Amino acid sequence: MLVLGVTNNDLAGACLVRDDVILAAASEERFSRVKDHKTWPEKSIEFVLKSANCTLADIDHIAYGWSAGLNADKHFLLYFDRIAEEAQNHKEGLPHFRQRIHNEIENDKRSRHEFDEFVARNGLKSKVVYIDHHECHALGAFLCSPFDESLVMTCDGRGDFQSLTVSHYSGGSNKVLLRETTIDSLGYFYGRITKLLGFIPNRHEGKITGLAAHGDPDKLLPLMRKMIDYKDGHIRANCGPYYQPSYEGYSEELLNIIKAEKPEDVAAAAQNHMEILLTQVATDQVKATNVKNVCLAGGVFANVKLNQRILEQSGARNVYVFPPMGDGGLALAAAISVPYRQAGIRPKSSSMFLGPGVGETPENLKLLKTSYPKLRHLKPQDLQGFIIDALENSQVVGLCRGRMEFGPRALCNRTIIYRTDDTTMNDWLNKRFKRTEFMPFAPVTAAELAPQCYNNWKREDVSTRFMTITYDCTPEFRAACPGVVHIDNTARPQIIRAEDDPFMHQLLLSWYDRSKQAALVNTSFNKHEEPIIGGAKDAFDALNDEIVDLVILNDEVVLWKDGVNKFMTQRYA
Repeated sequence: MLVLGVTNNDLAGACLVRDDVILAAASEERFSRVKDHKTWPEKSIEFVLKSANCTLADIDHIAYGWSAGLNADKHFLLYFDRIAEEAQNHKEGLPHFRQRIHNEIENDKRSRHEFDEFVARNGLKSKVVYIDHHECHALGAFLCSPFDESLVMTCDGRGDFQSLTVSHYSGGSNKVLLRETTIDSLGYFYGRITKLLGFIPNRHEGKITGLAAHGDPDKLLPLMRKMIDYKDGHIRANCGPYYQPSYEGYSEELLNIIKAEKPEDVAAAAQNHMEILLTQVATDQVKATNVKNVCLAGGVFANVKLNQRILEQSGARNVYVFPPMGDGGLALAAAISVPYRQAGIRPKSSSMFLGPGVGETPENLKLLKTSYPKLRHLKPQDLQGFIIDALENSQVVGLCRGRMEFGPRALCNRTIIYRTDDTTMNDWLNKRFKRTEFMPFAPVTAAELAPQCYNNWKREDVSTRFMTITYDCTPEFRAACPGVVHIDNTARPQIIRAEDDPFMHQLLLSWYDRSKQAALVNTSFNKHEEPIIGGAKDAFDALNDEIVDLVILNDEVVLWKDGVNKFMTQRYA
């Protein structure tokens, strides 16, 4: 069974699956170089089909998880009960309800029409599978997880008239235990705080999470509770001057309140409130079902601090966060859902190295010679020894190797690495990347060293393979690697096992032997507000622009800019 998954909304992309094998997946932004590109994923579709040497005519199904539409069983009673509740208790909220439903109907028309037009144009109508947005998120998380039974929580701004679901998956069956409307949206709540603090909602929420650690969460927590809260087992919004289910519409009263407060205190209160609410949802559902494995998907769970709280405080034994947790992951989630729903087939690997490869080294060096006259290259006999030497000499190293990662996290194939003992790098390195100064850098650590770095880390904590959760750091790690420990003493690690990436695993162990630093910086290889690099050309451009000092290409070749890199001039030129 060959299935093409497609998404064309907030982050367009495509995925191709054959039975239990995820063949390829990529986001359009990596080809177009437009961050979070909301477009038709033409190049992504072309890539995934080409990677399997097939055409649209060869596929058995095309799956779509963005806009399945209004469903009587899922939505009618949910909305009837919620509107009746509002009419009885808070009539002034009703206009906001109507506007939210109107907006959702109108906003989905373009994307759905674009998909349907593509299907009709290519004779694929009989092969289409429409999947409910939140069911798609949930299936992606459960099917890629290592669990046979799990609670699955989904949470985002909106999708198919829902903003949150909790489901119980066991064997081949599932049951939805909780649904919330898009009026009661924690995604909109956090996005509104993002915009109130001067950032772009549905893009910069991670900045709020980083900023929150610098503030006092208690001062403005009452304000957050006036916006949205947890009552009688449900998330309930208070539509009015403080909250609307939208990224638009801010009352003068609210604007004046926020303007008078420190941004870090606003962020801290919003972060704390989000953690309290969703941890309580998870706690109640774990207690009610006695299911100890929890999967998380949807854009809200890009919030790594929230994910830590759910793991630590909900009663869960283990938490798995779907690596491409946001809407960009719907292409993969939709594609793997079809074999599961039709034949009970789960993917046999959850690796996210699904994108285009770097290409053959000779071809890349030919491009270097013809188009990048200032760049030089060298093929060291001992590449790992070279990298250790470069790191000891404070070189900022870009890695461009193997297949590109799918999802928002760089996992050492399109990554920048650096030493972790430099306490000043949060300032100067962020400036170099044109990133916000309060954003922490993340560490990458070998599995054997992780227990001495991260409190309560266990080898079965699968989310750390994908950098989707934070941990409190040990005193020893904070002392040795202060550059990757946030102000609240947490870090968002990638933990690498030997079987996952032998080259990086050995490099991390060798670096520890030499430096006694049990981690390296792992930050995505890109400038601020640009997508993570795709192929070798993007890496060459970044080196030419002096974003990094060195590029390691395909675990074979070292590249540097002639006349700029003193380390290379003195040691190797």
